[in-house]
Amino acid sequence: MNFDTRVADRLIGACRDAARALQDQRGGRESVSTAACAEFRGVFADCFRENVAAERAARSELAHMLDDVARQVQKAKSAAEVEQRRLSELTAWVLAAGWASAGSGVAVDVEPRPSTEETDRPSVNADTARQGLRAWASGSTAGASSADPATLDSAVSTFRIQDDTARSAADGVGAAASEFERECSWAHSDLDAVGSGLRRFLEDNQQDATRLSDIASMFRAAGGSGHVGQVTVSNDVLVLATVPASLSNAALLSYLSTATPADIKALATLTGWQQTLQRMDPSTIGAWWAGMNTGAGTAADVAGVSQRQELLLAAAPAMFGALDGMPALARVRANQLNAPSLLRAAEKDLETALKLSGTGQARHDPNRTEILQNAVAYLKQVEAGDVQLYLYDRDRSRIVEMIGTPEPDTRHVITYVPGTFTGMNSFYTGGVQQVSKYLRRQAPGTVAFVYKDGRFPGEEDTAGGPNMGRIGEANDQDLARASGQQLASFESGMRTDPYLNGAEQTGIGHSWGLTNVTSSEVAGARYDKVISLAGAGMLPDWEPQPTTEYSNLYYYDVLIHGQGVTNPFTNRGVVWDGNNPIHRDEFDQNYYRGPDDDELDGAINSVEEGNILMDNHSLIATDSEDNMKALEKMLRTVTR
Repeated sequence: MNFDTRVADRLIGACRDAARALQDQRGGRESVSTAACAEFRGVFADCFRENVAAERAARSELAHMLDDVARQVQKAKSAAEVEQRRLSELTAWVLAAGWASAGSGVAVDVEPRPSTEETDRPSVNADTARQGLRAWASGSTAGASSADPATLDSAVSTFRIQDDTARSAADGVGAAASEFERECSWAHSDLDAVGSGLRRFLEDNQQDATRLSDIASMFRAAGGSGHVGQVTVSNDVLVLATVPASLSNAALLSYLSTATPADIKALATLTGWQQTLQRMDPSTIGAWWAGMNTGAGTAADVAGVSQRQELLLAAAPAMFGALDGMPALARVRANQLNAPSLLRAAEKDLETALKLSGTGQARHDPNRTEILQNAVAYLKQVEAGDVQLYLYDRDRSRIVEMIGTPEPDTRHVITYVPGTFTGMNSFYTGGVQQVSKYLRRQAPGTVAFVYKDGRFPGEEDTAGGPNMGRIGEANDQDLARASGQQLASFESGMRTDPYLNGAEQTGIGHSWGLTNVTSSEVAGARYDKVISLAGAGMLPDWEPQPTTEYSNLYYYDVLIHGQGVTNPFTNRGVVWDGNNPIHRDEFDQNYYRGPDDDELDGAINSVEEGNILMDNHSLIATDSEDNMKALEKMLRTVTR
């Protein structure tokens, strides 16, 4: 027979130990729960009290189940010992009888034959323990709740310590039960309910501890740091902390529009509501923000932002600073509020880079140090309000700088996309903002967005020179298509701004930037005017829009030179298969001579001539006096 009494003893001991542990914890749990309830008021306090009662009942049920299993195993062990004794006696009798019948000549006293009837095989079963439902939202959540977060935190701490002990005991029971079913199969057993019951109990306890901790965090955040005493918050913010999925989009927006300052402080510790906003349509976000009550007064020194809106921006500046549908000024303000955090991160990275430089480590890149120094200087300007960021994510190479101020009389909106090799450092040093700043100065009522959302072809992470080995990325259709979809999404979100959506929209692209602009047209974006500054090319399925005016401004440069080269296998141009602005009749062509063009003899067979072509390619995107004719043409195009 398969029954190991030592294994049975281990299961008996594990069940009794676990039952004792559960019972011993009752006093401590009752004490901290009572203390937590003393100043806990509102619908969530009612839920907590119900859960305390459900936990108490489940604990008793499980302790009873464990004791019952131990008793059943003890009975099974006793039955197994009886059967083992019977089998031993029967075996001994058979041997003795066999010896006697063999005529060994030795006198053998054979006892009467032991019973051949098997002992009834016992059953060891566990019924599923009854456990009440633990819920953290029931009925109406209107109104407010109050609590002392310190007493809630104390309860959470005790719950978790006790559950760690109970979990260890439960693991012991589970292991012993599995061993019993394997090594004591003579007894019929079904102990699945033991493991499942304990798991359910501990999972419910963990949820209670997590939810109560979230609620405590909300009260603490609303009241400030340290010991804050009793704090009151709306039930809506507690819903967001515990069961955010139960709040609809409309309910969330309605709540945010009327949230108290204490609630908004508490929101800063949560992310669930931010993720919900990020999934909403930009037009919904724009309408919600515009319709928010601004009667409470304007935040100090922040035009167009109410006090409640300012508190919301401060609660989640990184999220609001990248949220499509938010008005441009609100996004700029959010990124300004987020600038100190961004600045600390950049300064920390710079400190590490300088240490590497100081120790002479081979992996140190001086160009990395330079770009971090430039980032720090740039972010200080953002913090001071001298630079307006519509979007910023250094690690993902996302940056959109806004030049100008959206106002009721805004007439021209420019989206300017720089070209190949553009990195974050190009923004930090002011190189890619020159054209937009010129147009803003010369054309009142103009707002420009200098745009870079993601890595550009050939972009490097340092302040070093361009990576010419990756120049082929500027000819990559998949990259252009994906980047165009991203730019089209930006355009859709930006144009929800009431100051910007009625203005004339112009897309300007330098080099590969023109590819990005025209790819956004493929993705559905529409512009009144598109200006190519030595533009690279277009996707094969790009088509000019009948209501869009297209212009191409260029010098004889390295890209124009490349656009004249034919692929011998396809008989098309090597740059975008010849689908370039310079070769399309839809573009009004505007050619200018560079300051050093007299030194070009047409062959381009020297380093000096190559450098002139490179300089000409950059010149079209600058505010240099040498580029003034092109700049004046851009200005006339934008403003006419």
